[in-house]
Amino acid sequence: MKILFHINSMGHGGAERVVSILSAAFVDRGHEVVLATLWHSDDEYETDKRVRRVSVGLTDDEDSKGRIYKVWARFANLRKCIKNENPDLVISFCNKANFRSAYALFGMKTPLLISVRNDPDKDYRPYRLPTWYMEHKASGCVFQTPDAMNFFSERLRRKGRIILNPLSEQYLNRHVSAGVGARARRKEIVTAGRITRQKNQLLLIKAFNEIKEKHPDYVLKIYGEVEQKDVFSEMKTYIKDNALDDRVLFMGVSDRLPDEISDSALFVLPSDYEGMPNALIEAMALGLACIATDCPCGGARMLIEDKKSGLLVPTGDVAKLAYAIDYMLSHESEAARMGAEAGKLVKKVEPHKISAEWLEFIDDILAKKL
Repeated sequence: MKILFHINSMGHGGAERVVSILSAAFVDRGHEVVLATLWHSDDEYETDKRVRRVSVGLTDDEDSKGRIYKVWARFANLRKCIKNENPDLVISFCNKANFRSAYALFGMKTPLLISVRNDPDKDYRPYRLPTWYMEHKASGCVFQTPDAMNFFSERLRRKGRIILNPLSEQYLNRHVSAGVGARARRKEIVTAGRITRQKNQLLLIKAFNEIKEKHPDYVLKIYGEVEQKDVFSEMKTYIKDNALDDRVLFMGVSDRLPDEISDSALFVLPSDYEGMPNALIEAMALGLACIATDCPCGGARMLIEDKKSGLLVPTGDVAKLAYAIDYMLSHESEAARMGAEAGKLVKKVEPHKISAEWLEFIDDILAKKL
């Protein structure tokens, strides 16, 4: 079949990574895949060479017009692309691309499979009319968690399916199952994600500050690009005010992240909200001891069984996060046990397994259109 993916760009983000993995898996199975994006980002995920990428973004002339015109132009460009490509199915990722795809397909019979990637309370509640139309137009929806699914109308829930995110190939067969007993872990705590308010790395820095004297040999390493400069500035100010300059290190974006964090002592996800956090999936696949905030919309809760394969803490709670970090660092054998248990997640998120689940859902959607 011919499948057209639509997403804003292929810049570094969870949804973009999933599109990269799925599009490659689909062409491996003999399907033709077209990727329609609005723009190219400076730093992007690679796509399979067999995936044909087309631009549905604004021309220079269109970009010089007013906001309403530009919204209309994006719809029109995507609609023209869909008509030219004539795919069997359109798959869109994230709220704006989902809305755009639904409106672009107005009056057309091409089925639309949308994917909800973040906390819908943030991404869809402010847009009631586009959300209503999207629910009406979509032939199916991939959700990441039951909480996300339950946000939407019964109409969309009936057309929905929950599918986990696929694990990147570079994280397969990297699990350090024996943990500390076989290989001394470096005295570092790591986190990975875009530096934004949503990811709330400042919470982690504050928690680390609480336990720094008890664990003087440990450093905190923060991986990810700076997306919100004001948030980064707040973090830098806090670090300076609390004499953490040599204990909290900003590592930027790394193409060798599994190599760099695989023998770290602990991974922490301090987010205020998430969809299905890829960074946590990858850390667990490496067999790291993990702590995550039990944030909306329930992704961490689906991945971590509290006190068995990691620890869950409330969002925004410095004291409880500090306690959890201290516990993991003070109980190495227990942390190693949880890390080994976390590594079992790999079986659930292998890319071939997840792509097969998507294709099975796609077949069901297309069968109903016959």
